[in-house]
Order: sequence, then structure tokens, then C-alpha cells
Amino acid sequence: MSEGEDLVRRMLDLHNRGGGEELLEAFDDFFASDLEWKPIIVAERVTYRGREGLERYYRDRAEVFGAGEVHIRSVEAIGNAVVAHARSTAQGRLSGASVEEDVYLVYWCRDGRLARGEAYRSHKDALEAARA
Repeated sequence: MSEGEDLVRRMLDLHNRGGGEELLEAFDDFFASDLEWKPIIVAERVTYRGREGLERYYRDRAEVFGAGEVHIRSVEAIGNAVVAHARSTAQGRLSGASVEEDVYLVYWCRDGRLARGEAYRSHKDALEAARA
């Protein structure tokens, strides 16, 4: 297992155990200070930057969803990128409806930290991004 694969697995495990709060407390252990994160958002593709951006992402997410987890199905290293196929689960904050979706997370590593991450709905799109 590559360093990047291990980092992604540990980061998502912490996310599942403690949500955004614990992950933000451990920000420097996982992320480059200039992190860029592009989650899947229906209306537009928003980029969250740095620690403040990740804090804003979790606030934005909490407005729509309650608790949620990301369960890894597979992880593969492609150059300095890591592609994780995962099952994302959440519960609508107002509706209480369960939401489950397969996602493909691509993270690029730099100096032992995650420097950039993007989420995709298709494996093909994730692989194209990882190889670009």
C-alpha cells in the first residue's frame, strides 16, 4: 500500500469516527496548508481552500445533512494520485431521508500530505482526473 493510499484510508476513518470536527483538529496531519477540495455539488463545482475552506465545507454540509460516513470499497494509486471508490451515506437534516451514493474520490499527495481532492460520480471521470 502506498503512502497516499494509507493517508486516504486513515483520513476517511477519522472522518467516519468524528466527522469534520476531529478531522479539522488533525488538519496538519493529513492536509497541505493550501489544500483544495472539490466535492460533488449539484448546482456548481465549488472549491474549498485551506483549513478555513474545509471548515466552511463542513458547515455547508451540515446545513443539508446530518451524520454521514464514507465507506471505502477500493483504493488504487495512480502516479501521485489516489482514487478511492467509496459508498457515501448521510441523512437529510430536514427530511430525515437516507441518502446513499457511490462516489469516486481522487486525492493528490504532496510531501506526505493531501494537497488536492475532488469527488466524482463515475470511475471513468475519476481516472481521467487522476491521470491528467
